[in-house]
Amino acid sequence: METCTVETGLLKKKPCGHPAVTHCLNCEQPLCAQHAVPELTDTGKKSGKFLCKECEAAHREQKKSLAAVAKSAPPPAPPAKKPAAPAKDAAAAAKSGQGDDAPLDFVPGGAGGKDKK
Repeated sequence: METCTVETGLLKKKPCGHPAVTHCLNCEQPLCAQHAVPELTDTGKKSGKFLCKECEAAHREQKKSLAAVAKSAPPPAPPAKKPAAPAKDAAAAAKSGQGDDAPLDFVPGGAGGKDKK
C-alpha cells in the first residue's frame, strides 16, 4: 500500500505518511485524503480527478495567464475583399488577344534571336 509523499513540517520536512487514496493527475504523486485537491471544471464543478497543491497552483496560474492573453489579443480582422477588376482593361485585353490564354512568344538565345559566341 502506498503512502502520501507530500512533505509536511515547518523546519524538518518529512513525508506525510498517511495511506494514499489517489494520485495527482499531473505528476502522479501519491496523495492522502487531506492533501488531494479536487480538479474543477470550467463551470466550477468537481471533475472526480485530484491534483497536489503545487500542480493545482500551477494550473490556476496557467488559466489566469491564458485568460489575460485572450483578453489582450486584438480581435480577428474581417476577411479581405478582392478588388474588382476594371472592365475596360479586361475587355481591351480580350480584344487584342493578349489575355491569360494567349500563347507566349519565346525566342531561344535571347531577345534578338542571335546566338552569342
